[in-house]
Amino acid sequence: MKVIFCEECGGRNNVKDELLENIGSQPIVCQFCGNVMSKETIIPHKCPAQTINTLHYHLLFIDDDVFHLQLMKKTLEKEYTVSIASTGIHGLDLAAERQPDLILLDLNMPGMDGYEVCKRLKENPVTRKIAVIFVSARDREDDECRGFSLGAVDYISKPINLQILNARIMVQLRIRQLLDQQKKQAESMIQSLQQNSMEVESEQERLRRENSGLTAILDSLPEKILVEDMSHRISWANQAAVEMCGLPLAKMVGMSSSEILSHSGTACDDCLPGAAKQLPRCIHLPLFDEDGEPEGAAHILLEDRELPTQLCQAAESAINNFIDRNRQAIKENLATILFGIDAIGSMLRNNKEFETIGRPVIKAAEQLDQMVCSLLDFEQRGKDD
Repeated sequence: MKVIFCEECGGRNNVKDELLENIGSQPIVCQFCGNVMSKETIIPHKCPAQTINTLHYHLLFIDDDVFHLQLMKKTLEKEYTVSIASTGIHGLDLAAERQPDLILLDLNMPGMDGYEVCKRLKENPVTRKIAVIFVSARDREDDECRGFSLGAVDYISKPINLQILNARIMVQLRIRQLLDQQKKQAESMIQSLQQNSMEVESEQERLRRENSGLTAILDSLPEKILVEDMSHRISWANQAAVEMCGLPLAKMVGMSSSEILSHSGTACDDCLPGAAKQLPRCIHLPLFDEDGEPEGAAHILLEDRELPTQLCQAAESAINNFIDRNRQAIKENLATILFGIDAIGSMLRNNKEFETIGRPVIKAAEQLDQMVCSLLDFEQRGKDD
C-alpha cells in the first residue's frame, strides 16, 4: 500500500501497489472529493522526501465536550501527536506551551467561547501563526464569516465526518509544509547572498590593496603618466605628472588632456599629429576594459629623447638574432614546400581543376622563395661588410 495525497483537497488516500503500476491506463479517483488523480500529480508524492510524516505534526483540540475530545484523540493519535483541552483557558495555556501546528477549536463553550479564544491566540505573538479550524454545530453564515475575520483558516460543521476532517487537516498541514520549505529556501538564499556579499567585499578589498600598491609604484616613477578617458579628459595622473602641472590631482581630473600636454610643453603624435617636431614626444598607450573594449589611453612623458631610438636598436638586434638562429631552418622549410608543391603538380598534371588553382600557388611559392633568399643574403652581406 502507498499513501497518496490528492492535489485538490489534500485527502490522504491509501492505494494498492498494483493500482499505482497501472496508473497510466487507469487513473485513481480521490476517496474524499472524487478528483481524478493522474500520473503527473501522483508520482511526485511517491517520493519519500515528499510524503508528510504526520506524526511529526501536533494537533490541539479545544472543546468542552469531553466525549468528543476523547473520540478525536483516539481516532487521530495513531497518525498525529494529539493534545486536548476542555476549556478555553486551558487551551490557551497548552497552545503557548506546546506550539501545535494546528488547533481545532469549538465555538460553543461556556465561559470563554471559541471566538474569544481565537482572538487571544492571534493577539499573542507566541501563538499568532498557529492555524485555527473552527468546529461548531451551528450552521449560520455569519458564524463562519466572523470566524474567518478573526483569522481562522477553515470551518467544519458538527457532526464531524472523520474522512472530511482528515482531508481538511491534511490540506492545512501541506500548506504548513510548503511554508516551512519556503522559509528554509528563503533562509538558505539569504545566507547565500550574505556569503556572496562577504566574498564581494573581500574581493573589493583585495582589488583596493592591489590598486593602492600599483598606484604607489606608478607614483614612484620619474616618468610623467597621464590617463585619459574616451572623451580625452584626464581621469588620473601619477605624482610626477601632478608636480609637472603644478595642480592638485582633484583639479586635473576632468581637464582636457591636450590642454595638460600643451601646458607641459609636450606633444603626442597620436593626439596632436601636427604639433611642432621640436617638442618632446610622449608614448601613447591605448587602454582596454575586461571585455577588450577601448576605455581611454595613457600618455607617458619621457625625459630621455633617445629612448625610442634605443628601443628601435634593441628591436633590430632581436630580429637579426632571430634570423641568425633560424636561417638554415627557413631555407629548408621553403625547399620542402616547393618540393611538395612540385610533386603534387606532377601527380595531378592532367587534372584541369588543379591546373586552374595550382599554377598561381606554384608561382607564388617560387616568388616567396626568391624574396626570402634575397632577404637572408642581404642581411648576411650587411654583416660581412
